[in-house]
Amino acid sequence: MEKLHTYDLFGGDGYDVVVVGSGYGGSVAACRLSMAGFKVCLFEKGRKWEAKDFPSDGFKILSTVRLENKNMGINIGPKDALFQVHIQADSLAATACGLGGGSLVNAGVILPTPVRARRDPRWPEPWEKDWDKYEAFVSEMLNVQSVPTVFQNSNIMQQVVDNEYDKNIHEQLKLSINFDMEDSRKFQQPVNCIACGNCLAGCPYNAKNSTDKTYLVSAIEAGCTIKTESEVQYVVRNDDYIYREEDGFKARSKRRWLVFLNEFDYVASDIVILSARVFGTAKILFQSRLRGLSTSDKLGSGLSCNGSNVAYLAGSPAPLNAYGLNETQFSGLPFQERPGPSISSSYTSSLGFTIQSAVIPTAYPRSLFKGITTYKWKSSHSFLHVMIDVLKRVVGLKRGQEMVLNAMGYDDSSGQLTFDKDANKIKFCPPCDPLLPRKIGAFQKLAKKLGGTLFMSRYRSTSVHLLGGCIASSDASSGVCNPDGQVFDGTSLKGVHAGLYVCDTSIIPCSVGINPCLTIAAAAEHVSRKLVQNGAKKYIRDFRERGLDSKIKMEMSCDSEVVAKETMRGQVGGMPCTAYLKLRFKPARAGKYRSLLQGEVGGHIICKSVEMEKMHIIHGEVELCTTNSRTPYTQYMCYHLLLAASSGSRYVLEGRKVMSPYLLALYAWRESTTLDVKLTGDKMTNLKGKLHISALELLKCMCTLEGRSRIEFLSLLMRSLIRIYILQVPRTSHVSFTASDFTRRPYPSSKIHEIKTEDDFIISCQQTFLQEGHDVLLLRTRLHPLNASNEFSIEDIGKIDIPAAMQKIIELYGESIKVHIVAHCVGGLAIHISIMGGHVSAKHIASLSCTNSSMFFKLTTSASIKMWLPLIPISMRIMGTNKTLHLIQTSTTSIRHRLLKSIARLIPRQERCTCDECEVFSGIFGNAFWHENVSHATHHWINKENQTKVPMAGFSHLRKICNAAFIVDSSGNNTYLIHPERMALPTFYISGERVILVTPETSFLANKYMKLHQSGYRHERVVVDGFGHSDLLIGEESHEKVFPHIQRHIELAEDEQDSLRKRPRNYEAVAWSDDPYKDGARFGSCIIVIVLMLVLLFKLFL
Repeated sequence: MEKLHTYDLFGGDGYDVVVVGSGYGGSVAACRLSMAGFKVCLFEKGRKWEAKDFPSDGFKILSTVRLENKNMGINIGPKDALFQVHIQADSLAATACGLGGGSLVNAGVILPTPVRARRDPRWPEPWEKDWDKYEAFVSEMLNVQSVPTVFQNSNIMQQVVDNEYDKNIHEQLKLSINFDMEDSRKFQQPVNCIACGNCLAGCPYNAKNSTDKTYLVSAIEAGCTIKTESEVQYVVRNDDYIYREEDGFKARSKRRWLVFLNEFDYVASDIVILSARVFGTAKILFQSRLRGLSTSDKLGSGLSCNGSNVAYLAGSPAPLNAYGLNETQFSGLPFQERPGPSISSSYTSSLGFTIQSAVIPTAYPRSLFKGITTYKWKSSHSFLHVMIDVLKRVVGLKRGQEMVLNAMGYDDSSGQLTFDKDANKIKFCPPCDPLLPRKIGAFQKLAKKLGGTLFMSRYRSTSVHLLGGCIASSDASSGVCNPDGQVFDGTSLKGVHAGLYVCDTSIIPCSVGINPCLTIAAAAEHVSRKLVQNGAKKYIRDFRERGLDSKIKMEMSCDSEVVAKETMRGQVGGMPCTAYLKLRFKPARAGKYRSLLQGEVGGHIICKSVEMEKMHIIHGEVELCTTNSRTPYTQYMCYHLLLAASSGSRYVLEGRKVMSPYLLALYAWRESTTLDVKLTGDKMTNLKGKLHISALELLKCMCTLEGRSRIEFLSLLMRSLIRIYILQVPRTSHVSFTASDFTRRPYPSSKIHEIKTEDDFIISCQQTFLQEGHDVLLLRTRLHPLNASNEFSIEDIGKIDIPAAMQKIIELYGESIKVHIVAHCVGGLAIHISIMGGHVSAKHIASLSCTNSSMFFKLTTSASIKMWLPLIPISMRIMGTNKTLHLIQTSTTSIRHRLLKSIARLIPRQERCTCDECEVFSGIFGNAFWHENVSHATHHWINKENQTKVPMAGFSHLRKICNAAFIVDSSGNNTYLIHPERMALPTFYISGERVILVTPETSFLANKYMKLHQSGYRHERVVVDGFGHSDLLIGEESHEKVFPHIQRHIELAEDEQDSLRKRPRNYEAVAWSDDPYKDGARFGSCIIVIVLMLVLLFKLFL
């Protein structure tokens, strides 16, 4: 047995069975399943208690108590304290926490389940078949023994009880306590009972047969792994086969369930048995329900307090001898004259309740029973009574005898457990107890006969024997699990969750009326043996295969971890969304590589447009410094979250912060605090949005970092930001290629047609012959590197090149030919100039598709500024007469061109590149594509083979178009948009959603223009996620995400053409619309960046 700190993903292969709790239910299950060959791990919230650790006086017991008073909002004491006291409204419930559960501090009374309980209509019929056999098994395992003598307290009680009680005179009470030394040796007990009377505070002499010394000893011998101080929070079905990439490989669990101990750590298991006692089991199921586990609506109902109530008799002249002895009080005192075990006699009334007298342990403070939790019967001077008792003790006067009276009976089991989601606490409301007045009357009669003062409990219910909350029943309409402990699936009456069980006091459906230890353990025997019968053939394994040392791998101490909390707000799918995240970063283990900036994510997300309740993170990963060899200068912060909702739905939220050294740190604040997210779920859920962390929240996050490694963490984070924004040092570089590295698939046969234009310039057209579908003709204008012209404008391409090419097509295919045109960027501008200028007739065009181009040309802010500044005129002057810039450096490159390229390398651009040709081109024109969308091979081909030189002559006209934001002639006049009647053809405009050069407003305005002026034709527009500009055509995934749109448009255009009809369309509302893809981003605040940098420095050197 060992204390658990943190976990690996699945603790190796995971487990066949995980048992939660070690009381009478969990211990039985762990023992029986381990002995059957299952690979079992038991988790216990509390610690392992040795005999010497139990409290022996009033001062020591304070450290072993946790008080949760919901009336006063008080929570005092350690969470894993031995005694757990819960007070709510007019009720008190006490439970135990430790390896062994309630068996550590109860009286060990073993009584068979009364016939009245077994005849209750709610009692499961399948239990009856072997119930007596199961009780015999338990009695044997717990080494149940009869009390060897009648102690003074029992003798007095026998004399004063009325004839209405069954006095149990002829048969001594049976306890799970060792009185026989010979029997104790068989159960590894060093001593037998010495009758000290301290049972209820934990036996200090190791004489009690608690479950940690009986069932759990057998479980460990059979190979069970036990983890103490490990509280299970909830269980989640592993439908997604969650995996985590760690240390260079992916670990995937095929186990059915994930058992979470906190927001990050979990183990996998095929079978989960919940035995965490009434509050613990219900809390686990309630929390699991919030994460998608469907359960019966009866969860939390059927709570019984077993009709419990207590009273305290003080100042009695009768020789009760009901106060415990400490180790100095045994000398010369015969065994039979000692107080005896805490409870040594039991009296059942014909009225339906049982009364037992109990010995008070030396560790229990008397004031607890004299005014704190009680009131004095027929008097209001409880505090005065306590003071008199203290004075008598000080002056050595003889004090009266004291005794605790415990009553149990049959309440109506109508109590209710509820879950406070905000406080993450269980609330309870005890059932109605119709016998309570009779029990109080019985206490009063005994007090009159024994003399002294009677102190009554202040609470309507004072229980140490909670039952129910997850009761067993025949179907989900009346219970939470079936008689075999299988948890009902809530979506049907009889359906169950395979591999999920309840096996503790929670499943008892009604009051038992006496001490329920034997009843609970017998029910656990039934559940365990049924499970073994049903699952042994599937799960039994040879010990040699798994080994007895198969335990969950240990990680570093929690102190080495860094824990942070951050809150991000924004919109997803146009609706408000808030993410409350808890991040944990762990250093690498010895010999393993793992960055401290890689971590796990827990918490929850609120997005009421998707789910009304919280969406809890059941698996989350974060990397604060991710790189991509395609984007050497860019750093990413990536989040991957698997979400579970109470509706049972699962969602995946992927988020990313992209940080590039554009204009130094001008955009640093916006980039480092803005998370672009995508939320996907079922087929109907595919939402995008942005989440932001405010300056206040970010400061709070940094100032509240926890863990010894937080300084190292901040140092690494700050260094990564400085490297990306200030030093601008690439982390990787593009892969180098040689000609032999390319595997070129042969293209279909093609033919090059040289075309002489009206100004005697030679352009070309490559005709590719396809066996199916359309022939493809690629026009190479004077802008193409192979046909570079030293003097031209974009207008020349539209007025001269395109008409010449169209004429050549008519020659090849005939006058009736109709062409589907696909154009990009400048090509799109040129084709619109050609059509709207009347140089090419629309009657020869079947459809027009343009990517990031149209008759409008809207640039990003930075590109617009670059075009507005006289950079292009200056570049033309620098180049001189040779207006074609060779990108590849050669020995023959002129000084003018070298100077221009040097200047171009210094111009800021959105993405930098380690390829010199790419840097020069993007410096002049701007980034044409997002590098991560383009493969290394394509990037190499573009810059090293295809685009080796750039004809710059047309840039002067292009500058005028960019500044006007629509097509103009070479003089800057608007001579084209005034002729919409010439655009009588179907159009399709495509933009990239991830803006890099040309904004989606380009396609939006064009689509709007065409719908207003040519409403008789089909006009469509698509904005493709994740793409920018040229990567729409050359991207690695363009064939999957872009080309199908173009192909569909062509097919629809042909269908309409074949049908010889135009569908009437009404585009009246188009004039009112705005572009939903319009970017509303703003410049970041440099002041905020400076403040945060100062905070980071302060934290580093604090």
